[in-house]
Amino acid sequence: MKRLNALGYSTVQLPDEAAVLAHFRDILNQRNAQRLKNQPLSDVEFTRVLHEMVGSRTLYDIGQLLRGSDVQPSGKITITRDDNSEVYLEFFDGKTVDNNIFEVAHQITVHAQYTNRYDVTILINGLPLVQIELKRRGVEFTQAFNQIIRYRDESFRQLFRFVQLFVVTNGDETRYFANGDGKLNPNFMFYWTDQQNHWLNDIDAFTASFFAKKRLHSLIAQYTIFDNANQKMLIMRPYQIYAAEAIIDQAEHHPHDNGYVWHTTGSGKTITAFKASRLIAQRTDAQKVIFLIDRQDLDKQTADNFNAYLPKGVGNEPALDRTKNTHTLIKQLKSQDNSLIITTIQKMNNAITGNKYRDVLTPYHDAHVVFIEDEAHRSQFGKMRTEIDRWFQNAQHFGFTGTPIFPENVGVDGRTTETLYGKCLHKYLIKDAIRDHNVLGFSIQYINTLKAKAGITDGNEYFARIDKREVMEADARLEMIVQHILLNHDQVTQNRRYNAILAVSDTEVALKYYHLFRQLDPNHRLKVATIFTWTANEDNSDEKQYADQTTGKMRVKTSRHGLDAAIDDYNQQYGTSFNTENFKDYFADVSKRMKAHNAQTPDDNIDILIVVNMFLTGFDSPRLSTLYVDKKLQWHNLIQAFSRTNRIEKETKPFGNIIAYRNIKQYTDDAVELFSEGSSKAFFVPSYDELKQAFDDAIEKLHAVAPTPSAVDDLHNQGNDELKSFVLAFRDVLRLHNKIRVYEPFNWNDVKDMTPQDLQSYRSKYATAYDELQRGAEQGETGSILDDIDFEIELLATDVIDVQYISNLIKTISLDDDENMQADRRKIKHLLDNADSPALKLKADLLAAFLDEVVPTLKPGANVGSELNKYLIQKQQEAIGTFSEEVKLPREVVEQQMESYEFYGTPDSRSLTHELTKAGFKFGEKITLKKKVTTFVKHALKKFALI
Repeated sequence: MKRLNALGYSTVQLPDEAAVLAHFRDILNQRNAQRLKNQPLSDVEFTRVLHEMVGSRTLYDIGQLLRGSDVQPSGKITITRDDNSEVYLEFFDGKTVDNNIFEVAHQITVHAQYTNRYDVTILINGLPLVQIELKRRGVEFTQAFNQIIRYRDESFRQLFRFVQLFVVTNGDETRYFANGDGKLNPNFMFYWTDQQNHWLNDIDAFTASFFAKKRLHSLIAQYTIFDNANQKMLIMRPYQIYAAEAIIDQAEHHPHDNGYVWHTTGSGKTITAFKASRLIAQRTDAQKVIFLIDRQDLDKQTADNFNAYLPKGVGNEPALDRTKNTHTLIKQLKSQDNSLIITTIQKMNNAITGNKYRDVLTPYHDAHVVFIEDEAHRSQFGKMRTEIDRWFQNAQHFGFTGTPIFPENVGVDGRTTETLYGKCLHKYLIKDAIRDHNVLGFSIQYINTLKAKAGITDGNEYFARIDKREVMEADARLEMIVQHILLNHDQVTQNRRYNAILAVSDTEVALKYYHLFRQLDPNHRLKVATIFTWTANEDNSDEKQYADQTTGKMRVKTSRHGLDAAIDDYNQQYGTSFNTENFKDYFADVSKRMKAHNAQTPDDNIDILIVVNMFLTGFDSPRLSTLYVDKKLQWHNLIQAFSRTNRIEKETKPFGNIIAYRNIKQYTDDAVELFSEGSSKAFFVPSYDELKQAFDDAIEKLHAVAPTPSAVDDLHNQGNDELKSFVLAFRDVLRLHNKIRVYEPFNWNDVKDMTPQDLQSYRSKYATAYDELQRGAEQGETGSILDDIDFEIELLATDVIDVQYISNLIKTISLDDDENMQADRRKIKHLLDNADSPALKLKADLLAAFLDEVVPTLKPGANVGSELNKYLIQKQQEAIGTFSEEVKLPREVVEQQMESYEFYGTPDSRSLTHELTKAGFKFGEKITLKKKVTTFVKHALKKFALI
């Protein structure tokens, strides 16, 4: 509190929720005294204020209301006064930090379903916007996260629904994360750092930087991203903020100098680029800010993600579309309504090549135009940049790349990232991202596929002199690799909980591999697909035709013919109707299946995708865990390809798994050295031998606490300390088993004093301990070890088809093509028909009706998730109306009971009794109706809960 006072925060005494409301009311009256004509808000008017600010709004809606718009960045509402006049009230200034009042309160108590007392609350203009929880040293952060979310769900109502950020600290360690609707992910608790990415974990250092009024104001007003598609608020990480600020500073103060940002793959470069683009458009005199992305990897879902962060463009069209049509770009260049344009490099190239659009481009010849260029390591080299400079001679360029071009990995044109962009404005390297748990490290296994009497191996001097293509593409070698994958794939992907990519040298080899999988796995236990681009006139197409006619071995004439045959198999497997004529739609479907991979829907999954270059850059999927490599990879191409596997998912995915069938170790070491600036330690996870030793040691420690699974039963009678010792010991075993089991050498026969059955028995005891402690915590027992440690219960869990999973599928329904939309609907309805989750069963009919009644009517570009929530609200209102008529009670009474139950966990019995008496019901009837109302309220709140 004193540290915050030193930063300019005033301490305010607010013992309870009533005091918070009264305090906000006073400040609102003061801020708007002139608009209110010095007539403070009456009780009725203040009730209208609360209804307008909170009402039935989601946390997402409240967050948007607080920040206003780019044009008017302020929180404001309009209400009707008692004299029927309308008044505009402002409650947050997102532009000028000094136009806001910063305060801090301690130990606010809220009585709701449970009584909760909040450690420290930061208020801006009387609104509680940041909640700080102080924990004892030794309390694990994930458990502290769960505790905060429990508080949020139990007692946040009215103004506390304005909380935007949570901070949790034990003094030595501190994290922050954004509030939001529904279940939040503890993986999105972030470290705060300085500009050089050094952690500011100590609460003093954290407070001095994070809670400086200007910084906190910027976090709330500027550095929050709204994901419209998923209705989520995203708070930016510190390195993203520092990079955006460095670009803005360069644009404002050095408008003739370019610059680039080096942020490793998987670190959220696109969000940083988005935010920088929007802020430059707002703050500088740039006539246009043009955000260029590479359409090479722009699948439908990626395009939707781009559009989810942005307002509609000219004519209410999506800010970004996937078509090759340049019409939208030209319309945006002509328009004066919006200074920010998001488009693809390919469209910009179409626009500036030749003189077709001279009249549109000429006015920009000397204008100040800022280009933000994504994936700058590949997109801006070549003729494209020359053409841009021809038309935009006063342009400023900012590039984003995870793998810059240096002299060591320079291309044929000889240009490096530095020669093209100049100064590196901010760095966040792969070693930083792994340290911060923003991406995973890598386990790399090199498999020698060549054996000879003279000891020939891929990479030695003799091998360099022989015909590599003949050797590396030999049928016997490829067959051996396929057999190896078939034998080990379940182990390395945890029984196909995750999927994999097989990267090969060219399209011909891709088709060879594809047919070998079909031949060697005739029952198609693994679902294998392939995708690549082809050349219209392949150099050796005549040879391929000849071979086909004489040998009959390959039913392939060209790569395109081969791909069409593979797509036919794909159509048969998944009930689709693609071909190379609608390749874009095939690409979108493959991408969607790779991202939606779920062990509970094996028939819909792609287990292995065979590629040449596609999907090796720009493709992000947490469900991709393994890369099989049978091609030469070097420098930035190697890091980019490896990084497809290292996206954070759950505790069950410990690292990205690379299995190389070529000797690329030296290439790997060189690339890691270059892109980690000499520090490669964090890049690699421990070796198998190191993990095996740690696993053996953990088992030994477990046996010291509980020699057998049955011995755990006695620990329940010995108190929390003994049970905690078991939890910590077995959790270490689980963590290490989760990592070591994907290594090819792992075999239970080599494990001392532990069998798979022993592990399963200990798991059962571990789960029982968790369940018992969870019940005790819910019943208000004190001293539970749940308050101190995280069981990491997801290490025990498997994929489930639940409401969240189904809602995610619904939100990603393809509306661009009727056939694909129907296929998506059929898949989801099939899952609903077989629902086994109680919560999903309750909603199944409702969701199926939405799929039948609403989805077919939606136009391309519609937000399916938003439409679903509108439908749920509508159906809830209909259900309330029907029930009210049935029980002959005003609907307001039923709505009041729902509100009471939602917040307090129980109906307002006194109020309900009063209303029933007023309606003329007798004693026995009142008892029956109270039970009926309570049952309806419980059922309706679960069934119609927003997703």
